Formats: sequence, C-alpha cells, structure tokens
Amino acid sequence: MERADFDDSLLVQELPLERIRELLEQLRGDAAVETAWELGIHVDTLAEALKESAVQRRSVEEENRHLQERLRHEHQEYVELRASMDELLNLSEISETISSSFDIEDILAALMDLSQRFVDYESCGVFLWDQEHDELHAVSLRGSEQLSGQVQTQWEDGIIDWVMREGHPVVIEDMETVAQPDIAEHSFVIIPLLVRSKQLGIYSLYCPKPKDDFTAGEIDLLGVLANQTAIAIDNARLYSDLEKALEQLKDSQSQILLSSKLAAIGELAGGVAHEVNNPLQIILSRVQLMKLQNRSAGKVVDGLQLIEDNVKRISRIIRALLGFAGHHGRDEDWVSFDIGHSLRQAFALVAHQLEGRMIETDLECEEGIPELTGNVGELEQVFINLILNAQNAMPGGGKLTITVRRDNERVEIRFADSGVGIEAEHLERIFEPFYTTRADEGGTGLGLAVSYGIIEVHQGTITVESEPGQGATFIIRLPLEPQQGEEKEGDD
Repeated sequence: MERADFDDSLLVQELPLERIRELLEQLRGDAAVETAWELGIHVDTLAEALKESAVQRRSVEEENRHLQERLRHEHQEYVELRASMDELLNLSEISETISSSFDIEDILAALMDLSQRFVDYESCGVFLWDQEHDELHAVSLRGSEQLSGQVQTQWEDGIIDWVMREGHPVVIEDMETVAQPDIAEHSFVIIPLLVRSKQLGIYSLYCPKPKDDFTAGEIDLLGVLANQTAIAIDNARLYSDLEKALEQLKDSQSQILLSSKLAAIGELAGGVAHEVNNPLQIILSRVQLMKLQNRSAGKVVDGLQLIEDNVKRISRIIRALLGFAGHHGRDEDWVSFDIGHSLRQAFALVAHQLEGRMIETDLECEEGIPELTGNVGELEQVFINLILNAQNAMPGGGKLTITVRRDNERVEIRFADSGVGIEAEHLERIFEPFYTTRADEGGTGLGLAVSYGIIEVHQGTITVESEPGQGATFIIRLPLEPQQGEEKEGDD
C-alpha cells in the first residue's frame, strides 16, 4: 500500500507532523503500511488532527492573552481604587485631625505635619491677612524664617494678592536657585485660605524640587488641606468670639444681679441706719456724761469706756451704711478733673500708713489722657479704699502699682498689689455688701460695695483679677464722656 499524500505546507508549521513523516519514511513497503495500521494512525486524519490542535492551541493562546490583558487591566483598576481609598482615608484623617481643635496653634501644627506626608518641604508658613491695615502677618512658621521675608516680597509684587483674589494655588520657581546650576532647583507653592469666598490668607511651602515636578495630585491634596484649615481657623475664631460674648454676658448678668441686690440692701440699710443712729447718739452722749461724773470710780469708768468703744464701732458701721445707701454728699456738682492729680491726692492722704507698712508705691499715668467728669470726692474715696485694701493684703510689705491708660472711649485704672491674693470662693462675692474676710479685724464688708456703687453711678465698671499668692488687681474703667442725664441716676 502506498503512503497517503498530505499537505506539505503543514510540515513547515507543525513540527510534530514533520517528525512523524521522517519516521515513516525510514520504513519500506509493507513495513510502513503495517506500522501505520498498527499505530492506528491515518496520516491524513493525523494531519487534520494536528491542524485542529494547532488552531485550538492558537485559540487558547489568544484567550490567554486576553485573560492576561484583562488581569493587567483589573490590577490597574485595583491599584487605582486602592490609591483612591488611601486618598479618601487621608482626607478623612485630615478633616478629623484639623477639625478636632479650636486652638489655632494646634490646627496649624496639624496642617504642617500632614503636608509632610505628601510634599517634601524645607519650610512652610501660614500668613493671615489683616484686612483693616491691608497687611499679611505670619502666624506660624516651620523651618527657615527667611520664608517670611520671601512671602512679603511676593505680597509686594502682587503675586499673593492674585492668588487670594483668584482662589487658585500657584507654583512658582525660586529664580535664585534656577540661576545657580550647583544648587538644586526650588519652588514656592502658594495656596489660598478661603472660607465662603472670604479671604483669610495663604499657606506657603518652600520645596526642594522644580516647578514642573509637582503632580496635580500633590497640589490637589495641599489644596484640600488648606481648605480644611481655613474652615477650622474660621470656626476657631467664631468659637473664641462666642466664648468672649458668653463671658461678657455672664459679667453683665452678675453686674445686674449685684446692682439689684445693692439697691435693695442700700434702701433697707439707709432706713435702718437712720432709725438706729438717733438712739445710738443718745446712748453715746449719756455714757460720756457718766464717765465725767464717775472719774473716781475706776471700775465704773472702765466699763463705761468699753461701752463707749463699742458704741463708736456701731456708729462707724452706721456711717458706712448711710454711705452705702447713697446719703454721703452726692448733691455736689460733677466737675471736670485730672485723673492723675486725683490719684496723687489719694496717695498723699494715706502715704504715712503705707510707709509704716514698708509698701512701695508706683503711679504710672499715660500721657495725653483727657480730663474726666464726675464727683471727685466720691472717686477719691474709692481710690483710697482700694489703696487701703492693698495695704491690708500686704502685711509684711510689698509693692502697689497704679497704672492709668486710655482704652478707646474709656480710661482704665489698675490697682495691682503683690499681696497674698484672693481665694477663688471669695472673688464672686467680693463686692457684696457685708461680705468680708476681715471681720476679726473690724472689717464691715461695705468698703468695696460702696466703691462699686460709686463707680456704677459714674457709668463705669470695677472688676478684680487674682490668684492665691499672686497678688490682686482691681480694674476701674470710667467713660471719657458720661451720658448726660445719667450721672446722678442713683441720687434720688
């Protein structure tokens, strides 16, 4: 039997078939036929099978190629998704970190720490805009302090004004490093700090790489950081304003309550004092008469002296009550006066006592303060009372400093001593009538209450600041121009 013919072109492409053909040709005649039949192989069928196998193999290879391409594509998607997830986590952490504090220093420190994750910088700083004076002030710097001067130059050149006005970050080359081949190129990244189109300032970074090496992702992340920081700064300012407003509200409420209490007690005290004062004077005059009549009876005189001393003490309390109630010479007209002169007058009246207690005094009066209007006698009474209080707070000697300065439309007078200070539990009640920590020393608890009333009549305020062991500071604020018709509101 002759060998079947088959397509030689397959032999060029299919090496396994070529090898089989070589083996069959080595046989002759019947041996070849017999061998072929014994193997159960028909060459044509084998060729078709090999051809089909080649097609299948190419199909599998093509499918594998598609699978590999798909795997590469899916891996790229996974990498991008993971990067997006990491970015979201970073943004979440950024938001949480920066928004977790109302302290501006903490907020700016977090901003600079987080920036280091995304961009390598040599120095950075936050500069806030003072709209009233049209100035840019550095509020936080990290790294070289030269950045502040460089930013001021950019401010003068109009670059920063453009950034804040347009609301877009900008990267500019540091031309000094570009011009020097032996120094690595540096760039400035300037990012606006904006909240609801309100310009707060800028965040500037000085980075050791060329302008063109920054990626859009880096700039975007820095922009997100700056936006979160601007919101946090604005919130911190609002929170601070709210705290101040609440504190002022509490002070106002306390003053209203205290004024109401003083008015009620003053009215009561005035009536009681008048009723008690007349019989008390009769008792005092009788005791003094009995002393004169019984000079020879020692024990009787001693007893009468004891009665006289206590009656005089009661009389002092009544005079204080009358003063507190408003019956202490407010009929006198208000006049213009020099505050520095009045304070020196008050000092002169108690100078001997202060020197005896080894108390150093210092009066610092700002120049150019206009004259005030008020009842000079009453105000000097307040000044003397505060000076004597300071004296009592410094039994072993010390220093009393009185400073006078203008505070907008008011004059501020501070009485600062180096004494023992005031305990916290006493501070809230220190201006209440009859409240005293010196009852065993003859204190009536009316001195500061009377002073409070006088200052209030003059449309001013009196407050105290103190910590135990750190001395005390009494602060009087008087208006430069009291409202007409209100000066003697408490006279009736």
